Amino acid sequence: MATATAYLDRVLPAIDRLAERFAALVTAVPDPAVPIPDSEWTVRDATAHVVSVARRYIDGPEGRGTWVADPRELEALNDAQNRTLAGLDMAELAARLRRDLTALAAQLRAYGTAPPSFRFHGGEPVAADVALGILLGELAVHGWDIARAVGRPWPIDPGDVDLILDGVEPILPGWVDPARAGHLTATFEIRLRAGSTRRWSFRNGRLKVAADGRPDVRISADPVALLLVFYRRQSQWPHIARGHLLAWGRRPWLAFTLATRFHKP
Repeated sequence: MATATAYLDRVLPAIDRLAERFAALVTAVPDPAVPIPDSEWTVRDATAHVVSVARRYIDGPEGRGTWVADPRELEALNDAQNRTLAGLDMAELAARLRRDLTALAAQLRAYGTAPPSFRFHGGEPVAADVALGILLGELAVHGWDIARAVGRPWPIDPGDVDLILDGVEPILPGWVDPARAGHLTATFEIRLRAGSTRRWSFRNGRLKVAADGRPDVRISADPVALLLVFYRRQSQWPHIARGHLLAWGRRPWLAFTLATRFHKP
């Protein structure tokens, strides 16, 4: 991981770029009541969620906001926070998102080289600058959801996936699903094509990121395919058939189970 300032210099422009695309997408939707496929939300619900989420990254470093220790409680929190935005139309939601992201960028810059940490959903600590990678993932994935619902293109920059994983990795141990991870002991090495290599190690069902040791399975992944499979937006099987996801090593079959070891984002 780069220094706080260096990471901000990469992630903030990515958030700005994606937020503008997101705002343009949602304000052009003719009917915000269109349902999101495979979800109980509408386009408006998903938009309100992204707006409420952006505020969390302002509140968290200042010791404010509501954070759940168990990711399974997050659905109820999301719905409750969506209801607080019920009076805003799509243009107003987009405007609030822009305002909050401007305030967030100024706040993070003001921390300098020592941004505070806060406990994210799932209970793991994350530095305020690194957490912006998670926010970038929210914009990328929910933008993809909305674009899919209304039949619009939503290309995801493969370079953004590295930034998203930088943010997600610190909180991953708190997102392990004990019912799915069980007593798993195995090390996964994930190689993003034209990107970084990550190593995640389960020991008796508990996860450690940036682990040492020989991997049990290595995964070569197209970054966008990995993101959408990991966030449970697409099935892994078409990507495997197309060569977007490849696995090898001592226990290559474990690659098929990786995404399911975690609670759904």
